[in-house]
Amino acid sequence: MHGFEDVAFVWKGETFTVPANQQLRLIAEIEEALVRPGEQAVAVLCRTGGPGYSRLAAAYGAALRYAGAKVDDEDIYLAIVDGLGNRDTSTVVDVQGYLMALLAVVAPPIYRKITAPDEADDTPEKPEPTAGD
Repeated sequence: MHGFEDVAFVWKGETFTVPANQQLRLIAEIEEALVRPGEQAVAVLCRTGGPGYSRLAAAYGAALRYAGAKVDDEDIYLAIVDGLGNRDTSTVVDVQGYLMALLAVVAPPIYRKITAPDEADDTPEKPEPTAGD
């Protein structure tokens, strides 16, 4: 089983990285912003339609600030809805990137299965049966 890995968050062309050994507290901050009582962050991030844009902006903002960025949730939210309102297709790519970066923090094994399915499977292969089996 793999552990945490460094995760990069991008905002306005600048990259902010959270080291692998500093992510547990970040997970709590993402969960605080992203989920309602009884929900799990990974389920919200992976469900059809994903989280609402306000919750996504709050979770991504929390991650960016944790990584050292000076950003308000409102700026993220407005960038999302402005881009979508202007039919800027790069906004869809940005939103997908936000979701994947958050998923990389809250559920690294699931993130790895999505991004590199052949490499993420740590299950040992079953030996081939031999003639005497």
